[in-house]
Amino acid sequence: MLALSTYLPTLAAGTDNDPKAPAEQPAQTIVLPAPGSYRAPGILRLAGKLRGLPVKVEQRKLNDEKITISRQLGHRPVTLDELIVLLASQSFYLHVWDHPRHGKLLVASKQKDWTPENLRFHEILKVGLREFDHVWITVQNSAAKLNAELNSGSSRIVTLANARTGKIFLWAPRKDWLQEVIKEAEKSIKEAQTSRQHLNTYKARHLRAEKLKEAFLREFPEEDSGRIHLTVAPWGNHLLYRANKKDSARVQDLLIKLDKPPRKVR
Repeated sequence: MLALSTYLPTLAAGTDNDPKAPAEQPAQTIVLPAPGSYRAPGILRLAGKLRGLPVKVEQRKLNDEKITISRQLGHRPVTLDELIVLLASQSFYLHVWDHPRHGKLLVASKQKDWTPENLRFHEILKVGLREFDHVWITVQNSAAKLNAELNSGSSRIVTLANARTGKIFLWAPRKDWLQEVIKEAEKSIKEAQTSRQHLNTYKARHLRAEKLKEAFLREFPEEDSGRIHLTVAPWGNHLLYRANKKDSARVQDLLIKLDKPPRKVR
């Protein structure tokens, strides 16, 4: 997966940062560190400074790979072209992607011919605030599962999120992969909505609300009672209860069943 998720701590937090803020001015040269092996992100960031663009890796696992600085290049100022040659010698290739939301990015890939056109299928999901975190986790897990089954060097599914706008962005090289992630996201939305608790009211018609509450608590399964909150409303002859969609239907059915006129004593 293109590790654009490095944006997510900012986006998912809902800040007002402009996602297409102007890129920083590129440096003409930059001094390489001392000879040795370094984790890829540190060296790739130097390429970003020379290009004046943020650098994102195509796959997260590239962050754990090493880039070696030779004795000849250590402590030496290099230009962008020289750094590109150094990276290419270790199978790291840089590609500019004019991202539709975040502007130009410098994508580091192991694919010499990587192109964003490989990600020609895309979708934007609009998710409610209450369901957002649940759905976003599902989308990431679904995409990661599909990406794990791909061969090394294959184009991955890309996911981005902005909690402030409630939008999740998806790109995929194949339509059926995109549809699979969307299917899991929609399923997750329904699960989140079903598990969410709502406040409901019930107007007792035949019994006093307090008596109906006592009868309800005797009849409702004790093992399920921890999931609902039932109380007598301070107005009229009403009961208030908070429960998820499934339990709300059970509560209402039982209240209707119990709310019967008291038997007349002859």
